[in-house]
Amino acid sequence: MRKSRIGAAWALGLIATSFAAGSASAEELALRRVMLSTGGVGYFEHEALVSGDAELTFDVRLDQVSDVLKSLLAVDPQGRLGQASLPGRAPLSEIFRDLPFSQEDLSSTVSLLRALRGQLLRVSAHGATAEGRLVAVTEEKVSLGEGQGTIVRHRLSLLTPTGMRQIVLEEADQIDIVDARLRSQVEQALAALAAHAAADRRTITIDVHGQGERTVRVGYVVGAPLWKATYRLVVPKGEGEARLEGWALLENMSGQDWNRVELSVASGNPVTLRQAVYEAYFVNRPEVPVEVLGRRLPPVDVGVVLPEAEVSDGAGGGGRLMSAFMAAPSAADALSFEAQPGGEVALPEAPPIAEPAEGATQVVYHFPEPVDLPRGQSLLVPIVSESIPVERVSWYRYDVDKRNPLASVRLVNETETGLPPGILSIYEDAAANQPIAFVGDARLGPLPAHEDRLVSYAVDLDVSVDREEKVVQVVTGAKIARGVLEVRRVERRTTTYTIKGAADEDRVLVVEHPRIQGFSLVAPTEGVSGTTDTHVRIRREVPKGQTVKVDAVLERPIEQSIVIGSITAQELGVLLASNEMSAEVRAALEHVAELQRTLASREQALALLRTERQTLVADQERLRRNLASAPQGSELHTRYLTALASAEDRIGELDRTIGAAEAAVRVAREELADYIANLSI
Repeated sequence: MRKSRIGAAWALGLIATSFAAGSASAEELALRRVMLSTGGVGYFEHEALVSGDAELTFDVRLDQVSDVLKSLLAVDPQGRLGQASLPGRAPLSEIFRDLPFSQEDLSSTVSLLRALRGQLLRVSAHGATAEGRLVAVTEEKVSLGEGQGTIVRHRLSLLTPTGMRQIVLEEADQIDIVDARLRSQVEQALAALAAHAAADRRTITIDVHGQGERTVRVGYVVGAPLWKATYRLVVPKGEGEARLEGWALLENMSGQDWNRVELSVASGNPVTLRQAVYEAYFVNRPEVPVEVLGRRLPPVDVGVVLPEAEVSDGAGGGGRLMSAFMAAPSAADALSFEAQPGGEVALPEAPPIAEPAEGATQVVYHFPEPVDLPRGQSLLVPIVSESIPVERVSWYRYDVDKRNPLASVRLVNETETGLPPGILSIYEDAAANQPIAFVGDARLGPLPAHEDRLVSYAVDLDVSVDREEKVVQVVTGAKIARGVLEVRRVERRTTTYTIKGAADEDRVLVVEHPRIQGFSLVAPTEGVSGTTDTHVRIRREVPKGQTVKVDAVLERPIEQSIVIGSITAQELGVLLASNEMSAEVRAALEHVAELQRTLASREQALALLRTERQTLVADQERLRRNLASAPQGSELHTRYLTALASAEDRIGELDRTIGAAEAAVRVAREELADYIANLSI
């Protein structure tokens, strides 16, 4: 059986189609510069040497296309830019929507031929050629005989001018689509399948127009792994400067190799945004019904009952349509990086350290030597190598460790640029021929130039701190205006830190005392080394084997207005116990206290009289009940009458006394009220 050559012929057609599509002169852009930012993005710049008009191409990952389209920047110094193009994000179903066959029909020759049913084909087989319209593709099984099984063959039925012809597909030498337009559609569909075969990449083509030889630069910003700063600090055993080394750890996750690339890293906090500009969006439009004029239906005449009867016609009406279109404003923000110089870069003496440059919002480290970094690999490059002044201190914060301070180092950044945040490994230098000792890790926050930071790396178990707190309120002054007492107090919070020093070594202790809103630090007045957003730092030297106390005093002023007429004797006694008010205010308050005591005494006497009267009235009720039950003229009856008369006499006396007592209370109350109302000091 002959082997069909239809698959080879179609493959050659696909190759020819692809070659024709890419036959224009194209220059490959080479990656030359990379800048990684702590904002989670990277700037990638490509270069190409072109002459005259040219097409520049470069590949990007599919998930980076939106970022590239958002931030693409092209510079042609002696020419002009044309257009940039790339395959759309639309799925293949969108491409096949207007074609007479589907994507699945291109999965095999048989499927495509069945989709082309009715089309004009030219088929060559066994040296003969037949041309006609395809009627059907019929599958049939053919036995190989002698127990060798069966094979599947397909028979093509063509309607030719001379009649129906049948040709076995597997025996055909060549099949041509006669319709040039249909043949072009098949070629375009195959080219689209080839373009979408690399599902995770897109090729972007940029047209440039100009004359002469020149270098064209193309850059863009895409998402990139965050580069990390790591530090090593070697502190001396005693006094002296420490050695600080900083390294940048970065990864190449760009999907392309970095060969002889100029590398920079930027530390800052830029605004970085994403927008799916590669996606196709359609505006939702309101749908309105088709307006149909109202129709009138004549009624059926059923005769009349009354000559004057009226028949009402039904009426239909049109509608009123209203649609509103709303457009949401959109904004696109771009992240720009400082342009990097091109050309040769002078190499410093080893070891090469990144050259820092501080801008308004970020610090950029440019590495003097080109970098080679294959995709998917990591790189560690130096950014700092300096001798800096340090001081070893013990740093105490109650909310971190209630008992022991933290062994810390105070770093001073005497460089001209800030240091990015990162983890810090701390070592202790040793004597000659002795190994360097690792003492702990620390976290270093952003450190601007000429500022200092405390970094803690261990718990100082040789020093202990006890903390005791006391809160009091003290009256500092008072004045009276129109019967209102205005009292000035101070709330004083005293915290005592008792520090027990190390047994064999002097220490410098930095106590961080919490700041409280509304309070100010009044003590100590010396040794305050600075403040943070939440704490005040108090510095003390603690000699070895000794105990040192530090009193941190916070004060807050309190002003209180009290209506003197409503003040209680107890509150008045507390105020009089203070020694901070003036003699005039004290004398006035003492007179108020005297008037209050007089009023209280008279009110108490009045209350006793009223209680006695209530007791007598209740006793009279008892006597009347007993009198009613006693025999008339008996001795008991006479006793009850005598007691009842005596109680009545006493009640009369009490009524007169109570009246006088009530008058005395009114006088005392009026005297107190008048004095308070006219009191101003």
